[in-house]
Amino acid sequence: MEDIFRYFNIISKHSNVFLDNILEPFELCSCHRLFIHKIYENPGITRDKIKNIVHIHPSNTTRIIDYLDSKGYIIKQINESDKRICELYPTEKLKEVYHVLVAAEEKWIGIITKDLSEEDLNKYRELLELSTKLSIEYIHGQ
Repeated sequence: MEDIFRYFNIISKHSNVFLDNILEPFELCSCHRLFIHKIYENPGITRDKIKNIVHIHPSNTTRIIDYLDSKGYIIKQINESDKRICELYPTEKLKEVYHVLVAAEEKWIGIITKDLSEEDLNKYRELLELSTKLSIEYIHGQ
């Protein structure tokens, strides 16, 4: 069983290295990946909602959001009706990098699944989704 854990770690590390190389020219790295996706796909998403989606420590969430803002990838906007709520909007710069990121992710998935049949790929995806769901339930009680 310990081999499975090792495989998770290796794939995760190599996925991050692959994305880091693609995102480096944009002064971004793999740790920004989920934020790019969620802000692009959900303009106006709040800091709290994104924190619950990415499953990282709130201080790291704030640090990444501030970084994306400082580099011109997002616009932080205070909600008019509730000043405690910070909404996040993509800029054109983020929209451009989003498409580069999606293409890189598709390429990486193709690399690590190239020898899988369509049936195996679907089963692999299902099992990963189930494992992710179970890990979230265990750690976050959701």
